[in-house]
Amino acid sequence: MPEQARLQIYTTEDVNEKVEQRADRADLSKSKYCEMVLKKHHGMELRGRLARHSADEDIIATIDNAADDISTSIEELQVEATPDLEHIQSLETMYVIALWELLKEDYSPAEREAAIKRAALQMNDAAADASAIAQTDDEEQLSPLDPLLASDS
Repeated sequence: MPEQARLQIYTTEDVNEKVEQRADRADLSKSKYCEMVLKKHHGMELRGRLARHSADEDIIATIDNAADDISTSIEELQVEATPDLEHIQSLETMYVIALWELLKEDYSPAEREAAIKRAALQMNDAAADASAIAQTDDEEQLSPLDPLLASDS
């Protein structure tokens, strides 16, 4: 058995985590995984034959990289969009409260309660319609707000 030599590298925590994950997937220690990657990269012999990147390994690496890129992009988008969405939601809430305050002076408590119940039912119906539409392959797609905008009969 050839003598073992020590090789030490310094890297970022992210790279270290990725190496650990890939080593675990390959059922190897980090050391053995890094040795395998180095041998493959430099075309050294591996298990008595010339090591080449197999198509499967290239595809897996490409998919892993794409998944990492997508996850990073989604996280960045969430971080960037969250303050804007929170601001929009706070404005919408403010307008709804203002409208409610204005309208409640014109209607009795019973009428306001009935209006809230109707709105809740219409929202449930709209959600059910939207899920039914999503399950069909119809060309004509209705907005989930269509039942809310329809005139009362």
